[in-house]
Amino acid sequence: MKLSDYKWTISLQTKKFLDEIDILRKVFEKLPLPQAMIKIIRRKSILNSAVSSAQIENIPSTIQYPRKEGKNLELAYTWIYTSHNLSPLSVNIIKDLHKKALLGISRFAGQFRTEPWGVFNQAGEEIHHPPLHTLLPALMSEFVDYINALKAHPCIVAAAGQFIFEKIHPFADGNGRTGRLISAYMLHKTGYGLGGLVPLERYIIEHRDWYYRTLEPSHNCSEFLDYMLEAMTTQANSVLEEIKNPPPQTPESTLLPRRRELLGIIKDHPERSFDFLRRRFINVNPLSLHRDLQYLQKHRLIQKQGVTRGALYTVLS
Repeated sequence: MKLSDYKWTISLQTKKFLDEIDILRKVFEKLPLPQAMIKIIRRKSILNSAVSSAQIENIPSTIQYPRKEGKNLELAYTWIYTSHNLSPLSVNIIKDLHKKALLGISRFAGQFRTEPWGVFNQAGEEIHHPPLHTLLPALMSEFVDYINALKAHPCIVAAAGQFIFEKIHPFADGNGRTGRLISAYMLHKTGYGLGGLVPLERYIIEHRDWYYRTLEPSHNCSEFLDYMLEAMTTQANSVLEEIKNPPPQTPESTLLPRRRELLGIIKDHPERSFDFLRRRFINVNPLSLHRDLQYLQKHRLIQKQGVTRGALYTVLS
């Protein structure tokens, strides 16, 4: 497998996308919003990216019930978009992103596969035969050197890197999720992550058939590059439109994402104890969860029945 065999063409349409992205980047850098609002939008976008990335792989993750896969991805995207001065992409960073995505899901999280592999379609037909596992250590080192040395627009480098990574398929599971994290990492590192406010993965889940078609085995990633650039421009403009014309505010719409998620769980599962709710937010400090519940009670969105450890929470009608 020669990485130099991968090619792409910068068409007039590609240039239009890149010009628009450069403009959007400047717009997002100067959004006239308070930092508190930026944080709310970022948290919402990250959660959307996380559950969408899981859904792309047919994992039934949702905003209200992200499952372990969605929660892992939320933590991974949060780490990326809240980090400053990220290091150049490396093999260890790729392994760490994979470990973040599959922690507690696979005992091979963060480890390259150790046997030959194949990629199959829904009919059970092999559509791609990745490089042998014995070649992976050297090939992945070559991959990061190749990507870091590319002289192209950062968005082109991120998309090409994701495309080639998918073809190498270095892990037994989670390559798609890790590839999208790698792309997000490279975009954010070069200043094109748009502040973590734009969930590209939402576009992918809404155009998933096209996404997989552009990823079909090939050494030409031109179509995939244009797909990802269109995803970025479409989603960025959608976010700007929502900022410009926000939906009518309700008490729920002003909640922070975790509080909104907590309220949704109580709606779907009335009269639940703190211990039940705690299991849904295993990575959240219990004191923070208590504060969230107190906030919802204060704003008359839920009520607490009882005063002991067995007290139950339910939604106020």
